[in-house]
Amino acid sequence: MDSGNSFLTVRENYQKAFELLTSRQEISRVEISKELGVSLQTAMKIMQYFTDHGLAECVGEGIGNLGRKPQLYAFKPDSAYILAAVHEGNIVRVGVLDAACRVLSEETEEIHGGLHDWLVEQPCGMAERLLNGLAEQGRTARRRIGIGLCLPGVVDDVRNEISFAPSFALNTSYYVGDLIKETEERLGIPAYIENDVNSAVYGEFRCTGSANLAFISLGTGMGMGLVLDGKLRRGPAFSAGEIAFMPIADELAPGHWRGAEELVGLEALRRRFGFDRHFGVSGMKEETREAMTGMISNVLAHIISTSAALVNITEFVLGGLTVEILGDTLIEETRRKVNQFSPFNAIVRGQSVPSPALIGAAKKVLDMQIGALMALDSKVDTLES
Repeated sequence: MDSGNSFLTVRENYQKAFELLTSRQEISRVEISKELGVSLQTAMKIMQYFTDHGLAECVGEGIGNLGRKPQLYAFKPDSAYILAAVHEGNIVRVGVLDAACRVLSEETEEIHGGLHDWLVEQPCGMAERLLNGLAEQGRTARRRIGIGLCLPGVVDDVRNEISFAPSFALNTSYYVGDLIKETEERLGIPAYIENDVNSAVYGEFRCTGSANLAFISLGTGMGMGLVLDGKLRRGPAFSAGEIAFMPIADELAPGHWRGAEELVGLEALRRRFGFDRHFGVSGMKEETREAMTGMISNVLAHIISTSAALVNITEFVLGGLTVEILGDTLIEETRRKVNQFSPFNAIVRGQSVPSPALIGAAKKVLDMQIGALMALDSKVDTLES
């Protein structure tokens, strides 16, 4: 390998090759070589790597002009399972996904207990039930790649620490590495933590390809995940997108400023408008529903217009329980106000897939494991870039 090439460059080549493999019905090593700008020898080693790990298989020969015909490879999405667990306010959602990060099975249940229950007992128990259910249907995979654990708050996935997580009564950093290890031992696979909204924006990014994207989640809490120039952005303190603390003028209490979550979190909406997550807007008076939607859309429009101006985000996705309940009415009202306030023509839309955080968590697991397998694979050390 050229001494100027870094491991990161090699890893990026593998990840790009994997994206090509998963996006096409069949692909040859010659095509991989041309798309990545690497030598044919490198492309051959990349495809051999995916074949050895059960993610690809040779399916025949293509059409060649002269000499030997190119071998064609196809992705094997059913070769592996990826698990994902997402903390969504008062519930936990767990899913089993295939190697293409398509949700095969999922379930939700009310959250109970503290961090040990959420990071170990509930995701492990629910995942085991889902896997047993798939096995009873005759659906099994060669291997399990890993599990992604997504939770609210500031999540440092390098040190395995979380902080500023009101759901767990945490304001200072708390080490969860021992809990993650317990989950790994119980399931027999690697586990990774991530902020829930970061996972959602990463899922949207990987599904749509939008390179400048924000995901705003509104429910029990409030947060924003950011993808800029095709990269998930966390910031040096892992607190990028913590819009819950963004000061907003309280229109119901002139002269007072509050954090955005204090205005439009579920508890604030319950106190001010009688909004209940179980019953939604049923039984709510029309004028009350309109006033609530108006206040929420004002807060969202302020955040979106400001964010678009600061970092030139071009697309904003609205999700979370409150958005799910209020639906298109809230999205359209927010879009109208953003177009009125902002000159930057930002797109405001709903989710493109039902469970973007599950998909984002699975994508992260896959990315991390491709890198981890490469680090253990001595063949990678001799690759050209």
